[in-house]
Amino acid sequence: MGGSAQQGFTLVELVAVIMVMGILAVGTVRFITDSSAGLASTITRTELAGDARFAIDRISRSLRDALPNSVRVAGGCLEFVPILAASAYGTLPVAAAATSFLVVPFDPPPVVMGARAVVYPSAAVYTVGSPGVISEPVTLSAPDANNEVTVTMAAAHQFSAPSPNQRVFLVATPISYCVDGGSLWRYQDYGFVPLQPAATGLPTTRPNRALLAESVSTVAPFAVDTATLTRNAVVQIDITFSRDTDSVRIEDLVQVRNVP
Repeated sequence: MGGSAQQGFTLVELVAVIMVMGILAVGTVRFITDSSAGLASTITRTELAGDARFAIDRISRSLRDALPNSVRVAGGCLEFVPILAASAYGTLPVAAAATSFLVVPFDPPPVVMGARAVVYPSAAVYTVGSPGVISEPVTLSAPDANNEVTVTMAAAHQFSAPSPNQRVFLVATPISYCVDGGSLWRYQDYGFVPLQPAATGLPTTRPNRALLAESVSTVAPFAVDTATLTRNAVVQIDITFSRDTDSVRIEDLVQVRNVP
């Protein structure tokens, strides 16, 4: 019987197979790595976008209740005075100081303690004193038989000028949004300060300092186009949120009413 031929791989063939398998393995690992990195990057950008949109929406909603001519920007901080309610006054201490005046009932009735009355806030919104545009804290009576409410001020006050529309606002203490240490913070209940405070001069503990977002890489994200006789004030918000090599930039414009 004739011997059968032996079958097998030569050394060259074996080396070639190993090389091909190595190349395929490297390609497969690179594909999986790139896919994983892409997925991780997508997740990071989605998280950043969600944080950014929450922060921007919070600021935008707050600004829509800002007192006319109260929005100001310095460095990385945006400050404004929030309106609690508005109405029309019947009497007003303009010629001389008084401790009270009459208004149409507020709608909705404010419930925040320490609210102040503001009339014709054309300037000096943050300067508390008499005469001035902003009063000491007030209390409100129930509507009387003529459907009028008595606004009683904590101290006698003289308003600087009457409003062309007899408009009176009730406001709370100022609010600030600041970028500090790579984070976006909200500040409240620190009072009226004539010169806008920086983040270092604002509250440092909760609840008067609240964290809105982290990973903020923009140093000065706010700007204001002041109001004119023909248009409202516009607040520009431009914030970039970054983490590792990923970043998301959010821009928004908010109109602030200008009817003092």
